[in-house]
Amino acid sequence: MARQRKIYVCASCGADFAKWQGKCSACGEWNTIVESESAPAAVHGPPPDVIPLAEVEHGAADRIRTGIGEFNLVCGGGIIPGSVILIGGEPGIGKSTLALQIAGYFSTLYISGEESPLQLRLRAERLGCNIKNILISTASNVEQIIGLAESARPQCLVVDSIQMLYSSAVPGLKGSVSQIRESASRLSDAAKSIGAALILIGHITKDGSIAGPKLLEHLVDTVLYFEGNFSRDFRILRAFKNRYGSVNEIGLFKMEQSGLIEVTDKNKIFLSPYLSSAPGNAVSAAVEGSRIILFEVQSLVTFSTFPNPRRMADGFDLNRLILIIAVLEKHAGLKLGSFDVFINVSGGFQINDTAADLAVAMSIASSLKNLPVPQGLGFLGEISLSGEIRPVSMCARRIQEFRHSGFTALIIPEIELPEAKAAGFEGEVTGVRTVRDALDRIF
Repeated sequence: MARQRKIYVCASCGADFAKWQGKCSACGEWNTIVESESAPAAVHGPPPDVIPLAEVEHGAADRIRTGIGEFNLVCGGGIIPGSVILIGGEPGIGKSTLALQIAGYFSTLYISGEESPLQLRLRAERLGCNIKNILISTASNVEQIIGLAESARPQCLVVDSIQMLYSSAVPGLKGSVSQIRESASRLSDAAKSIGAALILIGHITKDGSIAGPKLLEHLVDTVLYFEGNFSRDFRILRAFKNRYGSVNEIGLFKMEQSGLIEVTDKNKIFLSPYLSSAPGNAVSAAVEGSRIILFEVQSLVTFSTFPNPRRMADGFDLNRLILIIAVLEKHAGLKLGSFDVFINVSGGFQINDTAADLAVAMSIASSLKNLPVPQGLGFLGEISLSGEIRPVSMCARRIQEFRHSGFTALIIPEIELPEAKAAGFEGEVTGVRTVRDALDRIF
């Protein structure tokens, strides 16, 4: 029988050492190294069988659909039995609310390490959940939770939150790296053995502390992050990893008294409720998974009293903004060297799509010239370093979204004019080759 040897493990970061020492050389913490025992060496035996990949049986996975369409969309169409889903986000963003709303749609064992059963009952009734489907436990020991799951055999196991669990076989306090990793691994194995979906909730901090859900991303099948601004009611659920679907989908929610409500008209979030005639506003379209979202870019260009003018961007890549400003100065003749430039994407949306370049450039020019962009005019196009307007992906679908939203005119790359005809856009469509052509067309 293989003999176990003693090792020393840091309860803060999980690093192991051959001997005890007062300070962990990996994370710099003091007095966090505790004694443990290494796993016995593997027993050599006959190798496992191998089979050709072509002979592996496959079929359409039976997904469990919740009554929350946005959540189903982000997960790839529903929850796969036996899959492990990690929902991360800052405290108070709405993770527990979403998990409780999901739990009401099928038999669920809800492990609450932060709220009492009475608090959960009151919140579930306020959210309108089917409380008859939910079993509640405040156990925090992983071995006890696994025993409860094997006894109840629910369709879904929710753990809120993973930072509150501990295993008696692992040294360290609750929330330490070793406890989080071991607890998640054991729960994952147990959920797969009984065929239950496992939903883990993990808190993250602004500085990305070491005890956050980043540790678990390689252990789970799906990683979902809640994004949003606490000053606004809207929340975005984004997939960063999904073994059973696309990672490009987002779910849009609005936080209300009755819980998270799905947003059906997504353009209301990112567009003003009225067509603004103020200078510095321009509208473009971004692709988010299977969705086309219209958003408004707002620019403010003011004279700077400092030798180095400021460039600031909220919701847009700052380096991309600096590049666009340089192109406007070089190829469009705009003198921005003595002006501060501020960019904001309305609704708290984060734009990573180069198709918004033309809208950003036109909003900057509009603010500089103090001339508004004509109402009902949308922009599509990527700006190259030579000032040319390059084509964008899925241009026809973006144009269709403009048409459905009531826009009457578009400025797009000249090469994309056939796409506008194919999309059935009935308004005026102008094709441009360079950013200077677009400026001459508007101003």
